[in-house]
Amino acid sequence: MSRAEDKPPTRAEQDAVDVLLWLYARAGHEVSYQDISAGVGLPDGSRLRSAVRRARVAAAHDGHRLEQFMRSKDPLRRQKMVTRFHRAGQGDEFGARDALLACRKSVASMAEMQRACAFEAANPNSVDAEAFSKMAETADGAMRMVSGVEGLGSKVMKNQRTRTQMAERIADLEAQVVQLSTHPPAASA
Repeated sequence: MSRAEDKPPTRAEQDAVDVLLWLYARAGHEVSYQDISAGVGLPDGSRLRSAVRRARVAAAHDGHRLEQFMRSKDPLRRQKMVTRFHRAGQGDEFGARDALLACRKSVASMAEMQRACAFEAANPNSVDAEAFSKMAETADGAMRMVSGVEGLGSKVMKNQRTRTQMAERIADLEAQVVQLSTHPPAASA
């Protein structure tokens, strides 16, 4: 018998399912924790954040992608922390921000691993200096292998930055047009 046949899902599992179903209906749109909280009915707090983490893992298991929370590029929501859900095969160029962020975080973690293992390998009281030395060498080799990520990322982001600047300028101009149409300037006498 599987777990599903034994008993109903736990509250945490049900929260993640609710979040995932809500996100699935809003694929490709920026949503904040506040949006998810209002849509799912969970209070904005640790329970919601845990449900979002679980939903991210479940989405990845099914081939979907829930981006990390980043500052919005939407001029109307600028500086608000948002995420986007993408169904399998339906991501867009803005997902590059998320991919590069994940790469940078991974390389930083790998660098920390290499430093910690190298320190422990040099420690005369280490439990296994040789094993830590091998781990440090492996981490160093992996970092060298992915060192091109920054160069590729810079190229991708340069192209994306140009598109983003143009989109922001268009959005600002559209906002000015809307403002002028709702509040026409006073006629001169």
